[in-house]
Amino acid sequence: MKWATCDGPPCSCYLLVGNGVKQLIDCKALIPKCFLMKAEMYRAGKALNIRSIGRKQHETAIVDNDGIYDPECENDGKFKAKQCNGTDVCWCVNSAGVRRTDKGDQSLKCEKLVETHWIRLQLTHKEGPTNVNKDNLKA
Repeated sequence: MKWATCDGPPCSCYLLVGNGVKQLIDCKALIPKCFLMKAEMYRAGKALNIRSIGRKQHETAIVDNDGIYDPECENDGKFKAKQCNGTDVCWCVNSAGVRRTDKGDQSLKCEKLVETHWIRLQLTHKEGPTNVNKDNLKA
């Protein structure tokens, strides 16, 4: 994770998610999306580099027109079921952080986080030679 920094000894990895706010992470594991979104919002506010956007989405993909927002995260990195983004407008999200209800006010009830089980990923790579040399692969 290129945005992670280590303090120590002993070394502890963290992401900056606010002015002077460090979110402790495990640099040997996948970083929860909620923490990444918080770090991205902080970096965008400071005009620091963020992820590049612009790849064309697959025509059957679900599009989240709300874009990225500054989420509220649980201590373990999961999204809180109710997101308000520092305003009086709130909505409920699923475990991927995607809005699943209409937006409402602060009184909106989001009982629990709805787990997302089916996500379609389509990974492709550029064409390569049809005959692969095993010795080159080992190297």
